[in-house]
Amino acid sequence: MIEARREPVSLMKSALERLRSSRTTHAESWDAVSVFAIRAASAALLFLTQIALARWMGASEYGIFVSAWTCVLVLGALCSLGFTTAMMRLAPQYNANKDYASFRGLLWGGRYVAVLSAFAIALIGLLVLWIFGNRGDTPFGVPMMLAMLCLPFFAFSDVQDGLGRGQGWTVEAIAPAYIVRPIALLALVPAASWLGFPADAVTGMVIAVGTVLLAAILQTHLIGQRISAAIPQCPPAYDFPKWFKISLPLLAGTICDIAILNADVLLLAAFRPSEETGIYYAAAKTAALALFIHYAVGTAYAGRIAAAHALGDDAQVKSLVSNAVRWTFIPSAAVTIAILAVGYPVLAGFGDHFTDAYPLMFILAVGILAKAATGPADTILNMLGHQRASAISIGLAAVVCVTLNLILIPLWGVTGAAIATSTAITTASVLNWIAARRLEGLNLFVLANLPASWFSK
Repeated sequence: MIEARREPVSLMKSALERLRSSRTTHAESWDAVSVFAIRAASAALLFLTQIALARWMGASEYGIFVSAWTCVLVLGALCSLGFTTAMMRLAPQYNANKDYASFRGLLWGGRYVAVLSAFAIALIGLLVLWIFGNRGDTPFGVPMMLAMLCLPFFAFSDVQDGLGRGQGWTVEAIAPAYIVRPIALLALVPAASWLGFPADAVTGMVIAVGTVLLAAILQTHLIGQRISAAIPQCPPAYDFPKWFKISLPLLAGTICDIAILNADVLLLAAFRPSEETGIYYAAAKTAALALFIHYAVGTAYAGRIAAAHALGDDAQVKSLVSNAVRWTFIPSAAVTIAILAVGYPVLAGFGDHFTDAYPLMFILAVGILAKAATGPADTILNMLGHQRASAISIGLAAVVCVTLNLILIPLWGVTGAAIATSTAITTASVLNWIAARRLEGLNLFVLANLPASWFSK
C-alpha cells in the first residue's frame, strides 16, 4: 500500500521535473505559447468589445469610431520613431553584455522619444483639424481630436512593449494592452449606457482614451518591477546617434507596414459611406486574428535570434529561424481555417448587414497564409541587422497597397479593398523571402523548414 501511494507522487514529481526541463531547454517555444495564450484571450475579448461597440453605436457611428481609433493605431505606432522594434534588438544585447547603463539609457531614451514625438504629432493633428474646420461641427471632428489626445499615452505604452518583449517579460509588456484594456472597455460600455451617455463615436473614444491610460499605468508598474529585480541601479548612458541609426530604418518599415494594414480602412472612410467602413473593419479584423500567431512567434524568437547573431553562432541562428518559420505557419493555417469556418456567425453577431462582408475574409486569408508561409520574416531580418532590406521590402509592398486601394475601392468598394490588402501582404512576404536568401542564405519558405522525417514516409 505504501509503495502504491508513493508511485503517483513519484510520477507527478517526474512529470514536473520534465516540464521544468522542457521550459529551460525550449524557452523560446514556451514564450511563444505564453504570447499565443495572451493573444488568443485578447482575440476573444476583441470580438466581444467590437460586437459590443457595433451593436451599441450602430454601423454608422461605429464606422466613425473605427476611423478615429485607426488613426490612434497608425500615428501611435509612428511616435516611437522605430524605438519599439530597436529595443527588442538592443535590450537583450545590453543585458547579456552587462551594459546596464546603456540598458537604462535605452529605456528612458525610448520613452522620451516616444512621448515628445507623440505630443508633436498630436499638436500637428489638432492644428490640421482646426484649419480644416473639424472643430466638432462634423461627425468626425471630436472623435479625431480625442484620437490626437490619446497619442502620448499610446506611444508611451508601445515603446515599453518593445523593451518588455525583447527581454521575455511578455506578460508585463502586453497583458495590460491586450487583456486589461479590452476588459475595462467591456465594463465601461454598459456603464456609459446605464448612465445615459450618448451611444456615439465621441463616447466610444472617451472610453477608449481612458482604457489606454489605465493600461499604460499598469504596464509601467509591472515593467518597473522587472527592471528593479533584473537590472542593477546605475546612471543611464545615452547613445542616440547609434540608436537612431538602427531605429529610423525600422520606422520606415513600420510606416509602410501600417499603411498595408490600415490603408484599406482609411481609404474606405474617405471614399465610401461610414456603414461600409464599419462592416469591412469587422470582417478584416476578424480575419486578421490569425496574425497574432506571427506576432507571438516573432516576439518569442526575436531576442534570441539577435543574441545568437551577435555571438556569431550561425548554427543557432539557423535553428532558431527554422523553428520560428515552422511554428508560425502551422498554427496560422489551423487558426485561419477555424476563423473562416465560424466567420459567418461571428459577423452576424455584430449586427445587421455585417455578414455581407463574409466573402472578403477568404480574400484576406490568402495574404495572411502567404505571410505565415515565410514565418516572421520581417522580424528575422531586423534582428539580423538587415532592417534596411526589410524596410525596402515592406516599402514596395506599401506602394502596391496604396496604389491598388486607390484604384480598386472606387471600382469595387470593399471587395477592392480586400484584394488590394491581400496582394500587398503577399508582395511583402515574397520580397522578404528574396532578401533573406540573398543576404543570409536563409530559405524562409515553410516547406524548406519542415523536418526531413516528415517526408521520409
